[in-house]
Amino acid sequence: MSLDVHGHRRIDRWITFILRSGMLLSMGIMILGLLLYALFPSQSSTVVSIQQIPNEIAKGNGQAILLVGILVLIATPLARILTAMAVFIIDRDLKFIALCTLVLIVLLVAVLVRPH
Repeated sequence: MSLDVHGHRRIDRWITFILRSGMLLSMGIMILGLLLYALFPSQSSTVVSIQQIPNEIAKGNGQAILLVGILVLIATPLARILTAMAVFIIDRDLKFIALCTLVLIVLLVAVLVRPH
């Protein structure tokens, strides 16, 4: 376990940074999307698919920008797991490396397996 000068574990600092940054970034993106959507309400009210996001952002579609903010918010816990895993690899903590790997496998299966 790596401790900094204040006695905090290195992983705690990194995870706090990742979670706070992800939340603030997603909030900023969503506020921008809401502002654009409020300023230009005449845009299409159809649902934007993930494949359409780049084209819709290029058009200034607030709904697409809002969706990116939501995706960043969803991806933040995944970034937290990857960050924790990197710290555990550096610290050579095999038990927690295995645990992070298991969590990533469960997440991957949850994303890939679709109900009929």
